[in-house]
Amino acid sequence: VIKETILQAEPINNGHITVYLSHYSDDVIKEQLFKVKDVHFHVFSKNVNSITMERNITFVPVSNILFTRSLIESDGVITGAGFETPAEALYLRKMLMCLPINGQYEQLCNAEALKAFNVPIIDEIDNSFSFKIKQWLNALPSKPLQLSNTTEQLIETVIQKGIEIK
Repeated sequence: VIKETILQAEPINNGHITVYLSHYSDDVIKEQLFKVKDVHFHVFSKNVNSITMERNITFVPVSNILFTRSLIESDGVITGAGFETPAEALYLRKMLMCLPINGQYEQLCNAEALKAFNVPIIDEIDNSFSFKIKQWLNALPSKPLQLSNTTEQLIETVIQKGIEIK
């Protein structure tokens, strides 16, 4: 399910990478992103109350409106392997890198499916993470997500199939 604001958006590229990795501390993320000096990052964090800048990182409080705007205006996205954000990033034709949350079966299944879209799946943030980001930025882009039905059409189809099964 992709939000209507994403479906109607005109994506642009303001040159930053949108980052939402709620399963990592800001310090762990910051340590690695500082090493990618020539790239600007918007890091969404539950630990900040206002937008703050530190070197090549803008820390942004978690906000659906601010996140959606950052996503639409980004060059790419680094996030977990949930469903909504990766789907929206692919729909907007953004580069995508995913770090599934350990121990969450849904995230592992989504990560496996995302490989078909040329999305790199990273197991953890370690000392090589900044290098992996640089490789990703120079790699082939992710395959875009093509939608052939609206959410309403999909729901109607599911309801019809349910009625037919009865």
